[in-house]
Amino acid sequence: MLRSFTFATLLGSLLPLHAVAANLNNWEGPHIDVAVDNRAIDWWYTQVVSQKPAPNGIPPSIEIVLKHGNTFQFGPSNTPLYSVEINGFDQDGVRFAQTLVFNTSSVFPTPSGVTVGTWGNKEITFSATQDRKNFAIYLNTAYATGSVIIVSESSARTGCGGLEVTDSPFFSNLVSDKRQLTASEVILYQKTGWRITIPGGQSTVNLVLGGKAVKFSGAGYKDSNWGPNAMNDFIESWYVLIAQVGPWSFVTFSGAPSNGTNLINSGHLSYNGNFVTSQCNIIGERKTDISVIIPSGEVLDSNVIAPTAFDVTFVLPNATNVSFHAENIAVNPTVSIYHRWTAKYTGGAVGGKQYEAYGLTEWMNPANVSHWPHIQ
Repeated sequence: MLRSFTFATLLGSLLPLHAVAANLNNWEGPHIDVAVDNRAIDWWYTQVVSQKPAPNGIPPSIEIVLKHGNTFQFGPSNTPLYSVEINGFDQDGVRFAQTLVFNTSSVFPTPSGVTVGTWGNKEITFSATQDRKNFAIYLNTAYATGSVIIVSESSARTGCGGLEVTDSPFFSNLVSDKRQLTASEVILYQKTGWRITIPGGQSTVNLVLGGKAVKFSGAGYKDSNWGPNAMNDFIESWYVLIAQVGPWSFVTFSGAPSNGTNLINSGHLSYNGNFVTSQCNIIGERKTDISVIIPSGEVLDSNVIAPTAFDVTFVLPNATNVSFHAENIAVNPTVSIYHRWTAKYTGGAVGGKQYEAYGLTEWMNPANVSHWPHIQ
């Protein structure tokens, strides 16, 4: 669910043009109106992780974030307004990181039902099919050329398990009892949207990055997030785990608002492409149909103490457990307010067959706390 910032390559004018108006009736949006003079964010996130590690033990991976607005905004202006972030490790296990900035972008549905997104003069584009089974990114810039193709082996979901574009993409049902909310909780529960277009599927990367061919296949994933505020306006810490481990595929997160006591969790777990749980909850308010994320270990990285591993347990509606352990391998990006790792996962149904695979973990730390917290 978040994403990176390293060094920027400027493409074109710094004076941005406004995007197409927001359209929540279209699965891929655009989901919210983003402008220089507001704090809104709208992003389309993809990842592919190879299941064959490089000789140095790091699995090839790529994460591409196509953005309107800024995940973190510490100044008065929401600039650069349009950017694309490319991070990962190539087939030799070598890190790559680049942020490309553009002066224009547009996302719109076509008469055929395909949604198209463009950054710059079609230097980077995406194409999303109406059935939510295919998401393709095409790159034609000085730094990056080629394609990333994400293919679904499951079904799309909202953050609380909705199936259709008419289902709410927000978490507001969790606070429909009219409980008192802080300003941060209002943004988190009532105004922050999440749609998981492709929870998992075999996908391909065929790129040239900085003159080097980067080609591999692996486990793919794609989602979208949006809201009226940058994450540092309302989130203290946030953990996300995404992997396909044997027949199991999952994405789960736990988050703490910057003030307030209502901590959020959402977990989506499928077996051979069929969901066994797809839910959201306020941590501590129920015992089943939840996912519990526990970080562990300590490493000094970018002036904060980051975790070295994560455990996640999905407690299914029937109270059976499916658990996974993730050992972080290599980090990219790494700054005090955001870390993303490639990780080796092991796990499966408790008492059943156990599997191994590679995936991603992440810790978003907008409050810049000095040590990773427990979100429980």
